[in-house]
Amino acid sequence: MCRLMLTGIEKTYKDKKAVKDLTIHFDNGVYGLLGENGAGKTTLMRMIVGILKPTQGQICCDGIPIQQLGGVYRNLLGYLPQDFGYYKDFSAAQFLYYIAALKAIASETAKERIECILETVGLTEYRDKKLKTFSGGMIRRIGIAQALLNEPEILILDEPTAGLDPKERVRFRNIISSLGKKRIVILSTHIVSDIAYIANQILIMKHGQFIMTGTPEQILEPVSGCVWKCTVTEKIAGELNEAYAVSNLKSCGEQVELRIVSKEKPYPKATIVQPVLEDAYLYYYI
Repeated sequence: MCRLMLTGIEKTYKDKKAVKDLTIHFDNGVYGLLGENGAGKTTLMRMIVGILKPTQGQICCDGIPIQQLGGVYRNLLGYLPQDFGYYKDFSAAQFLYYIAALKAIASETAKERIECILETVGLTEYRDKKLKTFSGGMIRRIGIAQALLNEPEILILDEPTAGLDPKERVRFRNIISSLGKKRIVILSTHIVSDIAYIANQILIMKHGQFIMTGTPEQILEPVSGCVWKCTVTEKIAGELNEAYAVSNLKSCGEQVELRIVSKEKPYPKATIVQPVLEDAYLYYYI
């Protein structure tokens, strides 16, 4: 097991700070990095994998700066970037053998690993099919497969479920959940439900900073008593939607059912309900 430590990490582009003074450590488990587009998630992950160098601060693995570790650190990493490139005319197996060669994995080891990983991601029966015939979900699974080839101790996944249908997203979450038992998994997303059930720790990021970190229970605790439900006319629903953070809106005939995140009672007939992670996300972004 390795430990990843970020101390005072910053990244500045000209006059804009994309990441601001972040300090955090990672041990084995699934970490859900949650935030809207532009919050700084991708910049942070690129610094962790060594693609970008921090403007300030230090990233250490087991107490040693990753720049000093060089290839040793890269061998610990598995990375699925947001824009995953692949060769469309390669079969799934051919592509993974190609990636294994790039990672300097011995051919006998690669053969065993590839068959095992194809089974893990549910693509064994498609091993000889060309990637250009794959659905978006299958391509993302190939992305996970290539990231796992070197049996990484640190797995970095940037927006891995973007563009997937609900069934593929559930499958993907199940794969990630099982992977987090023996390694550090950092999963970046702006889709709250992707991490609601699998993250051991949740990191909510806004404007390059962590605005809240903790277990799902710790994230939800301050939100208790701040989530309301009410059924109103369409006119009132429009007014409430303008005035408050609405996490869900559902038409019920001539009435509208609202779920509202607010520290104050938003409507006389509103009743308190138990918060979920989507409510918490809105709460911290208000």
